[in-house]
Amino acid sequence: MPDVGRAARLRVQRQLGVAEHGVELLERKQRIVAAEHERLLLRGDGLELEWERAAGVALAWASRAAALDGWEAIDAASPLAPAQVAVSSGRVMGLEFPDDASVAVPSPRPIGASTALSYAAESMAAAVEAAARYAANKRAAATVATELTATRTRRRAVEHRWIPHLESELGRIERALDELEREENLRVRWAVGAQATRDRGEPARAGTGGAG
Repeated sequence: MPDVGRAARLRVQRQLGVAEHGVELLERKQRIVAAEHERLLLRGDGLELEWERAAGVALAWASRAAALDGWEAIDAASPLAPAQVAVSSGRVMGLEFPDDASVAVPSPRPIGASTALSYAAESMAAAVEAAARYAANKRAAATVATELTATRTRRRAVEHRWIPHLESELGRIERALDELEREENLRVRWAVGAQATRDRGEPARAGTGGAG
């Protein structure tokens, strides 16, 4: 038999209060995460343009260097050590994501080529850093978008499923308690009426007994 007592009503009322407060918190988190996602998308547009421009400049200088010195010279001037990427983290509502990136590119090896090769090396390093920053932003936007979707799903589940269930359960308990209260009032009135009837009958029986 379902619990319909006053303790059950208090328990469901508390659960309902917690659920309603949870919706408020999730709505706040959703607004903040959505704003951060929008910021990342807008920033990403700028970073994409920077990467495309940097890649175009690097390609132009590489083509000039190849025409003047040859691709063999470009390969010979390439640094022996790989570039090092450092990623800085950002946070929003406890969620961590890559906020930005920087790249340390080793200097090219000196081979006595044209100045076009030096400009090509500088522009390629700039393009690599622009690509790393854009990639970090893309990952950040995807991470925040996933959290935003999860937050919306949780809020809707609480708001549209859990809260209506608790409200229905509370209504059932309230109706059951009202019915119990009516039954109790009827029993009390019946008991009072029965006692009054007995009280009226006892003097009459007492008088009849005295006359005999």
